[in-house]
Amino acid sequence: MADQTRAEGIAVITGAASGMGEASARLMGETGWDLLLCDVNAERLASAATAMGQANADQLAGDISAADFGERLVAALKGRKIGALIHCAGLSPTMASAERIMEVNLAATMRLTATVLPHMSEGACAVLFASSAAHQIGDRMDDTIGAVVTPEAVASLVPLCQDNSGTAYSIAKRGVYLWTRYIAHEFGAKGCRTASISPGIIATPMGLQEMEQQAVMKVLVEKSALPRPAKAEEVGAVAAFLCSPQASFITGTDILVDGGSLARNPFA
Repeated sequence: MADQTRAEGIAVITGAASGMGEASARLMGETGWDLLLCDVNAERLASAATAMGQANADQLAGDISAADFGERLVAALKGRKIGALIHCAGLSPTMASAERIMEVNLAATMRLTATVLPHMSEGACAVLFASSAAHQIGDRMDDTIGAVVTPEAVASLVPLCQDNSGTAYSIAKRGVYLWTRYIAHEFGAKGCRTASISPGIIATPMGLQEMEQQAVMKVLVEKSALPRPAKAEEVGAVAAFLCSPQASFITGTDILVDGGSLARNPFA
């Protein structure tokens, strides 16, 4: 039987101004968590906080890849422990160059986990967002990607992307998938957990933009066991569950939330 006591502390949500981050924050707030909401855009973050009934929640606007983001995050904690981290912030393939996608989606994620771990309470969970794209590329590059265990080494993966932002996205998210497993023992030594979520195609502004520009995504949806994009709340609910006492023995693993798009992958 899982310990039914929720981890002490505040829930930190990145990418909280929209999409899956906003949905995760809304659900965490509804279950009674105190929130520290993070996003790159201060105005959108404040608007989202108000819309979800969390206008008084702590907010931190900034680029997660900035050198001072970790320091600013620790200051925003005001001495409080972290009971949950849901890290949704990131860039999709059409939003930036391959190098920038690797830096934001993987290197910044590595730095973030290193920043939060000393401040996490016993029983806390860090949920990192990978992607179904991480599963689509399979394990053929895992030895190379998995050997990258510092943010500084992420740049060594950029040549593998061949200046293709879509490839960079898949490699970076495979890196998040592998990083979650790599750090599980370090988190476990402090009585904490970590897990990743690999969403499929989601009906968020970012997801719909990608569908418009990448025809293959429409085919994936059409060929899925559940042939529709997911709602952001359907993914946020998984993140909230992972941070709950009911998930107290789940760590070092990934949960694929893709509506069965890879169950019979037409591109396998």
